[in-house]
Amino acid sequence: MLCCLCLPILAQARTVTAPADWWKVPGSLASDDAQWRAKYLRQKEVANAFAADLEQSQKTGKGMRYLDQGGESPSWYAPPLVVQPYPGPYASRLYDLAWSAFLQSHRLHEAYRLAYTAVQLRPEDRQWRQRLIQVALWLGQREQALTQWTWLAQHGDAAATQQAVTLAVSLSRPDLVVQLLSPAARAGTLSDADWKSLIFAYGELGEPDRALRIIDTALRRGGPRRYLLEQKAYLSYQLGELHQSLSALQRSAQIYGTTVHIAVEEARLLSMRGDYRLAFQALKRARTAATLDDVPFWQLYALLAWEIHDDSAAFAAEKTLYLLGAASKYDLQRLVLLSGKESPEAAMHVAEEGWRRYHLPLFYFEALYYAGAAQQWQTLGGLLNQVPANDPDGIRNYPAYWMAMGQWASAEGNFDAAGRAYAEVLHLNPEDELAQVNLLWMLIDHDRVATLRALLVGDALHPAPGLRDAVANALERMGRSRSALYLNLAPDRRARDGSPRALLQQAGLWAESGSSGIAWSQRQQAARLSLEALERGGTGVVQP
Repeated sequence: MLCCLCLPILAQARTVTAPADWWKVPGSLASDDAQWRAKYLRQKEVANAFAADLEQSQKTGKGMRYLDQGGESPSWYAPPLVVQPYPGPYASRLYDLAWSAFLQSHRLHEAYRLAYTAVQLRPEDRQWRQRLIQVALWLGQREQALTQWTWLAQHGDAAATQQAVTLAVSLSRPDLVVQLLSPAARAGTLSDADWKSLIFAYGELGEPDRALRIIDTALRRGGPRRYLLEQKAYLSYQLGELHQSLSALQRSAQIYGTTVHIAVEEARLLSMRGDYRLAFQALKRARTAATLDDVPFWQLYALLAWEIHDDSAAFAAEKTLYLLGAASKYDLQRLVLLSGKESPEAAMHVAEEGWRRYHLPLFYFEALYYAGAAQQWQTLGGLLNQVPANDPDGIRNYPAYWMAMGQWASAEGNFDAAGRAYAEVLHLNPEDELAQVNLLWMLIDHDRVATLRALLVGDALHPAPGLRDAVANALERMGRSRSALYLNLAPDRRARDGSPRALLQQAGLWAESGSSGIAWSQRQQAARLSLEALERGGTGVVQP
């Protein structure tokens, strides 16, 4: 079970098992890593289709008909047949007999000419229009079939309306789609599928504002409808009406309940206004409906939680994305920062994953830092040795590389190499106090007195505040007890540190300086403070 995930995983989500060391198994929750990506890309493609066609129609000033665009015709396209009607008046028995004869002898072009003539002579005859549609489709005359179906639809044939709309969409005739569907749209009797065709047709014509007006008319006459509210939100967004788009989404959520998709869109709109907390609350309301497949939801949830400094929610969401194999480079950066304080080992593994996937120096140096913080010396050595001799990324030009090299060499007992590494850090950045402190403590811990004397030649009594402890200890190791005592008794140091440990250290320095009485007093004070701490049960901060 996902003991590390703070997010409630729903009943409809996949049942998964992950080890406690979640950072070692990126992508372990993705049964098929490519599946959600393909699904997401399909959704994105569908969502962007309207905007793309709208943009093209606005640029070109014409519709999206295949005949308008120039270039090669589609493989199914057949040029219009030019026919000469038969002479003479219409004769019912002759025309019916000729129709049967032409079909039975497979003389389709003559059958087409016959039906075309009959329609010209008897425009109200629905049977001959149906016959013309039939033979026109056989001969690839789809525009002619569309013309006849459109006439039938305009004269009350509901079945013909659906056929005409389907063919008009196929032939990219948005003008006919609008003509056929707009009356029913105003009456509020269109299906969701027909609404989709109508809205898309307005988009192809470059008239999304008309689509919005007809949706408003349908909503006024027929009352609220989830699909229309969502489409109103989308069209309003395309037209830059963010407030109107947001109102439509919120109305839909209020009436029909929120969904993951609506919550994501609402949160995006609120984020565009800078209302990050409201955006996060919109997602939070839908969190119980989100499954592991709702990757865009978790991505936005993690980002908004980070923006409002809800670190626990951000950490849980980023961890979910990491285990899904869906974390972007920004997700990984945030996860490194969120996990580093509590678990340097986790941050190290996440940074390594970022380095493997994106090969960004940022992740490499984060991995170095947290490997050192977690004392994972073998991992740290492996990371350091990954840099090739020619160093194409210029990794060795950064002080952080040599700082990590110094830590690793010191941990391995190779103090000469560690000293060279810290020296390289100071060569690249002479003001790097951390490198100076690390170098001093390494020399102190391993009793490199001669090197300490060489480093601290000159004025060692006024070090930077961050170096004072290390310099004081170095002076003591070198036998310069009075100098070390001077640093320990500096006014700011006395005000800052009156712990028993500091008092005992000062007592030792006083004793080495020949002031045994002061040393005895310091030790007595340290003993008294320790006794007080014990009587309090070992809690609280010991004060002088």
